[in-house]
Amino acid sequence: MLDTAPVVVHDAQERSPLTAVDSARPAVYTRAVPAEQGGTWRQYWLYYRYQDQDRGIVRSGRHEGDWELVQYRVEDQRIVEAVYAQHSGQERCGGEEIELRDGRPVVYASHGSHASYFHAGIRDRLWPDPNDESDGRGLATFAPVVEITRTSPAWMTKATPWGDSRASRFVPIEQDSPPGPAFQPTRWNPETFAANARDCQADCDTVGECDTPEKALTVTGIGVLLGAALLTLRRARRRRPPGDATA
Repeated sequence: MLDTAPVVVHDAQERSPLTAVDSARPAVYTRAVPAEQGGTWRQYWLYYRYQDQDRGIVRSGRHEGDWELVQYRVEDQRIVEAVYAQHSGQERCGGEEIELRDGRPVVYASHGSHASYFHAGIRDRLWPDPNDESDGRGLATFAPVVEITRTSPAWMTKATPWGDSRASRFVPIEQDSPPGPAFQPTRWNPETFAANARDCQADCDTVGECDTPEKALTVTGIGVLLGAALLTLRRARRRRPPGDATA
């Protein structure tokens, strides 16, 4: 019988590997939902106690508690496609992109952020966020599976954030501790999670390989800032009184 429980392969530098909610031993938490396109979506929720990847050029973005998600659409005893969570988005790839280890699909967890990838490597991210590093040389975890519903186990009803981290309103790149799986509606619904995913970029696993959008956005951002600075300078000059020697 097909085993879709993922093998979580960490980066060699990972300090907060996959764990469990109520045990020292790691676990993966799963639920099955009929898929609209046929077959079944099998979701696997992954829990990490701490996310320590910094965002930007300051030490921010770290937070207690980190829920990640991967899901597989299974039809006729084979994985047809998969969706892996990556930060605030997700990536959707066909079954041919999934690596197997001992017959189970592999998830490469990025160092610190725990973003999930189909292959080992380095992924470009929009500056000033750091690139995601998942070299695949760290701990490989074959975790036991725990079935979940909205109300079972009892901790699934926890409505408060999973940790004490709270973002400062003065530092927009800081993050709160996340809510539990059932309180993340766009992820809990497998169809919504899949529909909102970007197209597969599983082969983009080296720096600079697929960063055209990143470069374009960075150049656009710099252009907007320069334009705003020039506009401010022009307005300031127009407001100077006649005969001002500094003009």
